[in-house]
Amino acid sequence: MTFSVVAFDPEERKWGVGVASRFLSVGSVVPWASAGVGCIATQSYANYSYGPRGLELLRKMSAPDVVKELTGSDPDREKRQLAVVDSRGGVAAFTGKDCHDYAGHITGKYFSVQGNILAGESVLNAMVAAMEGNGPLEDRIMRALFGAESMGGDKRGKQSAALLVVSETMVFEEGSDRFMDIRVEDARNPIHELNRLAGLWKATFLDRSSVDVSIHEKEISKRLRHVGYESLEEWLRANSLEHSLNNGKLGLVAMRILMGNENPELPPPPKNGR
Repeated sequence: MTFSVVAFDPEERKWGVGVASRFLSVGSVVPWASAGVGCIATQSYANYSYGPRGLELLRKMSAPDVVKELTGSDPDREKRQLAVVDSRGGVAAFTGKDCHDYAGHITGKYFSVQGNILAGESVLNAMVAAMEGNGPLEDRIMRALFGAESMGGDKRGKQSAALLVVSETMVFEEGSDRFMDIRVEDARNPIHELNRLAGLWKATFLDRSSVDVSIHEKEISKRLRHVGYESLEEWLRANSLEHSLNNGKLGLVAMRILMGNENPELPPPPKNGR
C-alpha cells in the first residue's frame, strides 16, 4: 500500500527517506534514519522492529548484511518490503514474493525505490528518474514522490506521506541530527501537503536564499496591510519566521508565504551541477 525512497548524499552527508501511502500515518512506521549510520524503509505488512533494529545493526554491518539479518529470521519475510542505505551509501532492498501486486524495488547509486500495491512498474521508474537528477537530496526525494503519484502511485489511493532527512553537517535544531522531519498523517492530497509543509520548514529553519526588503518595500507593505499586520517584524514573529530576516534581507520562501503562496513550487532541478 506504499511507495518510498531511501537515499544518501555523500557530498552533503545526508540520509533521507520519503514515503506516501493509502494508509494512516505512514510516517510513524516506514521511515527510519540516523546521521552517520544510515536510513531504512520498512513496509508491506511492515515489521516495525526492522527500523530500530536495523539502525542498530547498521552501526556494525553493511546494508546487504542488515537486510539479510533482518529478513532471514522473520517467518513472515515474504510479506515484507525493506530498503536500507548504510553509512557509506551502500544499498540493499528486499521485496517478498507474497507482497501484493504490483510490488518491486529498483536500486541505484546511493538510493533505492520500492513499493507495493502500485499502479505498475512505471511508478518506480518515475522515482528512479527523479533520484538520478540533480539538486539537494530533499528536493529529489520530493520529486520522486510527485513522479510516483503522476504514474498512479498506490493504486488504492492517497492518505499520508512523510519526509525524513538527517545530516552530519546541517540540522534544524541544536542537539538533533534532523535536517527535515515532516509528516502528513491524513489528507486528501498528502504529497502536495507534504511539499507545502516542506516550504514552511525551509522558511522557518533552513532558508538561506533571500530578497532585499527595500526593493520590495511597497508590495510588502501593501500585503501586510491586507493580512492585518503593522510591520514585517510583527508578521514574522506571529509566524515563527523571525530568523528569515537578516540585515534587510528576507528569506525567499518566507517572502513567498507572505505574498500568499503558502505552497511554493518545488525548485526545478539545476541545469548544471548540483
